[in-house]
Amino acid sequence: MGDVIQYLIDGTSGIVTGGVDGKCLVAGVCSKGTVGKAYLIGKRTDLGSMLGTGPLVDRVRDMLVTGGQEPCVVAVPVRGQPGGYISDLSITGGKTGATVSGYPALNADVVVRVKTGGEIGTATLEISTDGGKTFGEAAPSAAQNPVKMEETPTGATLVFDEGATLEEGASYAFTVRCPVGPVYRVGDAESPLVEVTEQDTGVLDGAELVVQIVKGGDRNEGTFQLSTDGGDNFGSIRTIPLDGECTLPDYGVKLTFPAGDYVAGTTYTCRLLPPAPSIVDVLEALEAPLAVHDVEFVYIVGPSDSVDWTAAQAKAEELWNRQRPTYFKMEARLPHDGEDLSAYTAALLVERQNVACRFVTVCCQYGEITDTTGSARLRNAGALQAGRVMSIPVQRATGRYKDGPVSQLALPDDWESVRPTLEEAGFLTAKKYAGASGTYWGDSRTLAEDTSDFRYEEPLRTTFKAVRLTRDAARKSLYDEANDPLRPTGEGGLAYLKASLENALDAMVAAGELADYVVDVPSGQNVARDGVAVEITLIGVPVIREIRLYNRYTYAGSTFDPRIESYALAA
Repeated sequence: MGDVIQYLIDGTSGIVTGGVDGKCLVAGVCSKGTVGKAYLIGKRTDLGSMLGTGPLVDRVRDMLVTGGQEPCVVAVPVRGQPGGYISDLSITGGKTGATVSGYPALNADVVVRVKTGGEIGTATLEISTDGGKTFGEAAPSAAQNPVKMEETPTGATLVFDEGATLEEGASYAFTVRCPVGPVYRVGDAESPLVEVTEQDTGVLDGAELVVQIVKGGDRNEGTFQLSTDGGDNFGSIRTIPLDGECTLPDYGVKLTFPAGDYVAGTTYTCRLLPPAPSIVDVLEALEAPLAVHDVEFVYIVGPSDSVDWTAAQAKAEELWNRQRPTYFKMEARLPHDGEDLSAYTAALLVERQNVACRFVTVCCQYGEITDTTGSARLRNAGALQAGRVMSIPVQRATGRYKDGPVSQLALPDDWESVRPTLEEAGFLTAKKYAGASGTYWGDSRTLAEDTSDFRYEEPLRTTFKAVRLTRDAARKSLYDEANDPLRPTGEGGLAYLKASLENALDAMVAAGELADYVVDVPSGQNVARDGVAVEITLIGVPVIREIRLYNRYTYAGSTFDPRIESYALAA
């Protein structure tokens, strides 16, 4: 009694919270770091000392380049599995189907040819492991036909149905590639063949190795230079080591120069396939980071397929149910050796069939990407697109022409012949415009159904942000008195709830992220029994995806001169 009592009334400042746009979590394989640990990345982070080398480091570096001045990236190392693949089967000259099974153990370009037709067991097969240049002796066919190079298994088995009939002359071709691909020599055939082998760590990162002999001679006499980006950039000239061994620790491989007389100008090439994570390992590694870090999207580094996309969609739906609207960005695989763009596109379209994942985007765009280290290597361009997403508001398309080209990316030759098909199927692609030199992103598609409101990334980002903001705003009214609905007042209760929601959405309208909105609290609700239902309509900002220009030509003063009528009226 007899004093001044003060009270704090909270929730009237109009502050809007809950937005996580521009924040991302990226998961992939790298040579350092702890699996499942979240590392906060900034513009000045020393990625080499923190994460070492690997696909994760490459993608984070790409994201920082296009992610604006204040990117917010959380990197999570994931356990990797060796790269390598057995390609899809190509059948020519026959109607009998087959499948390929196994695990890549030895590089081979396999062609299995039916020497004599007939049923399995009667028909004979010739097998080549060098792309059809040479064939082994014909042998009886079987339902399961392991493929060997001399006596060494390639790890692949060609499988026919029991009782199948094989047509004479039919051939079955596929490619087997290990993490360290075959070494090709261009130049003097007498120059010894350089060997490339994995170290105990396994291959740590992808690369296009090029070894060029500068000065001829044997070990400790001849010299060479090395490129890891397909010959675009070479390191300093070095002497061939006395023991013939040259270790590349950043890539987990060793070059071995056999004794012999190397000829100047001879070039050796070898492709290293980077390690890739399984979706099981990815989701396991993401558990702890996602429990701590609230992000707009998760970017998974490495080749993926329809099984991975479906698993990511399931995880996104789980996060939605936990009041954490988050979507996933993923990468498609690169083309296999010998696979042209038409075959690559067909393979992706097969994966896309019967998949509807509205909270997942998949980037199939690849090309030679020049990074901040100066190297230019072939890889998926999804990180460049993800960085652009981080740097722009939620309603904006990554392909907006005014935002400039993707200067780091060089598109594959003849890409435009397949790009529209891939974009229509729901993949992220990039393109060139007639009269422009740069590369620009196309439609930011998701894997949603064509009838979905979220078939584009911009509506998805905008809606997720609005959901987060309105949830934070509505939470302030939990357990508040609703007041008497028959005597409405302008303060507290339902009026305060509606004002809080409108205040949150006003922030998005002011930022140009929404055109407008409608917040409606239907009357006649039994608040005590059912709680409060609020209907929110978000009015989005349209994106100009196509422009049609209709040009006409007419003569001045003619009947078709559109000015004639206005002149006549003026007179």
